[in-house]
Amino acid sequence: MKIFIDCTHTAKHTYKNTGIHRVVRELTSELLKISLNRTDIEIVAVMFNGISIQRVTSLEQQEHSVFVIINKYLELVKINIKIEVILSKIKNKFINLLSDISTLIYWFDSNAVNKENIVLEFEGSTIQPGDIYVIADANWDLPKTYYRFLEALKKHKVTIVAICYDLIPIKFPHFSSKKFTEAFTKFYSEYSTLFDNVLCISKNSVEDYNNAKKEGILANDSTQVVQSFRLGCNYLKHNYDLELENTNLEIKNKLINKKYILVVGSLVPHKNIKAIISAFDLLINSNFEDTYLIFAGNKGWHLETDNLIESNKAYGTLIHILGSVTDVQLDILYKNCYCLVQASFYEGFGLPVVEALQHCKPVIASIGGSLPEVGGDFCIYFDPTQPTELYEALKKLLDSDSYYNHLVERIKNEYRPFSWQESAEQFLYCLYN
Repeated sequence: MKIFIDCTHTAKHTYKNTGIHRVVRELTSELLKISLNRTDIEIVAVMFNGISIQRVTSLEQQEHSVFVIINKYLELVKINIKIEVILSKIKNKFINLLSDISTLIYWFDSNAVNKENIVLEFEGSTIQPGDIYVIADANWDLPKTYYRFLEALKKHKVTIVAICYDLIPIKFPHFSSKKFTEAFTKFYSEYSTLFDNVLCISKNSVEDYNNAKKEGILANDSTQVVQSFRLGCNYLKHNYDLELENTNLEIKNKLINKKYILVVGSLVPHKNIKAIISAFDLLINSNFEDTYLIFAGNKGWHLETDNLIESNKAYGTLIHILGSVTDVQLDILYKNCYCLVQASFYEGFGLPVVEALQHCKPVIASIGGSLPEVGGDFCIYFDPTQPTELYEALKKLLDSDSYYNHLVERIKNEYRPFSWQESAEQFLYCLYN
């Protein structure tokens, strides 16, 4: 039996490294390893090409040549903060433009294909009834032929499985752009009729999915199974030493030896950046002027959020935005950070929480969505609508070395990290049960 893992979005956008892209890369890599030692299943990573699927041979993150030029310039030349901001914005606008152009070309090419041309073959062989097709990626912007392809698979008795990361654009539409909310909602309302099995990344997301079914937002098929599996938090060391040698100079030389609070993730509204900035301002005013705030995530998603950070008087001195970072760079940032802050109003999982805990770092997280489920009693929690609570939690850490060291020791002794291998095994268990 073949289990096809659809990695279309990650395979088409290898220069991106969002949470979903990282999950797709790590989970697929472990599933392929497991497949090598199994005779009953074959795991195949694939992407949709408009009429059928083709094998994906690599999901390794690759930085676009334009980004390399900009980053090298920033490393080699000392420039003022205004020029750096402009170059960073150009870089992120280019990311979005590349994504939009490739999606448009793909959409028009694929929609020109007639329904009769949908092909249920893979490498010369017909896809068999009983095979499993897993939508593992952020495929909600694919063309209509993708629906026809999945519909044909379902009629051919292939089991259709979807990984649901969260339903934030449906549950909280004000956190996303109108365009994205409409595309996301349309995808789930239409495609959910095809899902035999939905695998969510937390129990909280299972509850959200089932509630959306009851409310009529998603297809309420009584035979559809909705389960959860847990994500891993360790890093698979792909080309680690080589990438470490070539990693960003700003990360290696300027910030690593500082006491910095780390925030991981794209700078989008639901991440509650405003509360983080407010709490950090209070820290500065309380004479914690040797503490830095580092954002490891892309700008360019929400102008108001970008301006909130860039207009702060500490931006460029105590506050830094590193943009998208590789897994190796992120690993370095986790190892050397003082603590992690996850202030989101809502999360479907909260990957940075478990990654920071895996590095034995204190985590201050909000009570939004799945974060208490994921972090357990190892995190310090606060109400995301109350920035002063975040400030008090940070101040308590910074005021007391003994309290800080106690948290670190407890995490070291009691926290049990969940590996990507375990995540992949749990994922397969859910497919069979």
